[in-house]
Amino acid sequence: MAFKALLSIVSVLAVFQGASAALTRRVACPDGKNTATNAACCALFPIRDDIVQNLFHNQCAEEAHESLRLTFHDAVAFSPAAQARGEFVGGGADGSIVLFSDIETAFHANDGTDEIVALQKPFIAKHNISAADFIQFAGAVGLAQCPGAPQLEFLLGRKDATQPANDGLVPEPFDTVDSILARLLDVGFQDFEVVWLLSAHTVAAADRVDTTIPRTP
Repeated sequence: MAFKALLSIVSVLAVFQGASAALTRRVACPDGKNTATNAACCALFPIRDDIVQNLFHNQCAEEAHESLRLTFHDAVAFSPAAQARGEFVGGGADGSIVLFSDIETAFHANDGTDEIVALQKPFIAKHNISAADFIQFAGAVGLAQCPGAPQLEFLLGRKDATQPANDGLVPEPFDTVDSILARLLDVGFQDFEVVWLLSAHTVAAADRVDTTIPRTP
């Protein structure tokens, strides 16, 4: 799936899975409680426990929803078409929306992301994890707090951005259908996958698209 590829556009060092994998050999972590498919992933369990308790408060609430949104807004900020022309416009899932938050959260399409960025920053500073990885990890862990939601595979090993992404890379609800499809085709989405992705908005809540109907999907 294009979305899965989008979230793993950089090299993968290890795979962390919360669910048991009976057919996969696992290693015991130093905490004596958890196991992982790669010993490098053991460091993720304390981060998971911390954000479940202190970021998401064991709930499928706004912080979980906003964290999932942030995964997309960080990851979609790249363009293979621009790269082919020798232009850098963004590094994708590289944490730039957090590392250069003064710039990127001011983009119109990223309106409102400043709140979840501010909440995530202390956890990134506290733990030994890149901003790029933390954004995607928090999105996966946050989604897991929601009843009936899937448990996502998390891929570890993203490098942090050294410069901000350009504006205009995140599609907006005011864009034409053709421009939205073209923008997402550039990053690997087929038309039907865009429709699937948009279905996520049925369980979301927009505060600033139309202020006369706040909290509306």
